[in-house]
Parts: sequence; C-alpha cells; structure tokens
Amino acid sequence: MSRLTDTPAKTDLLQRSESACAGPADPSHPLFAGLVAVAPRLGAVMAFAGLVQISFQLISQ
Repeated sequence: MSRLTDTPAKTDLLQRSESACAGPADPSHPLFAGLVAVAPRLGAVMAFAGLVQISFQLISQ
C-alpha cells in the first residue's frame, strides 16, 4: 500500500516505532560506560597531540 491509502493509525504507528529507535541512549550500556571511562584520557591525549602539532608547526616556520 502507498502512504496515501494507509490509515492515519498505521502511519502513526510506523512513525512511533521509528522515533523509538532514536531515543536517548542508555548510559548503563557497557559500550557507553567504556566510552565514559576512556573519555578523560582520550581528551588529554588529544590535547597533548594538538600542542605537539602546534609546536612543530611553529618550529618549522
């Protein structure tokens, strides 16, 4: 069936199921818990790498 012939209840149900998948992430999920545990170290490493890159760029000029 096309969208034009579907009843509003059917299309509403489909829209609800699609939006249910895009809901807020569960913070107790192991993957997210791991990311939260690694985030401070990853941020520090990225900041240090940025400083190294800037210093090499300044030296090379």
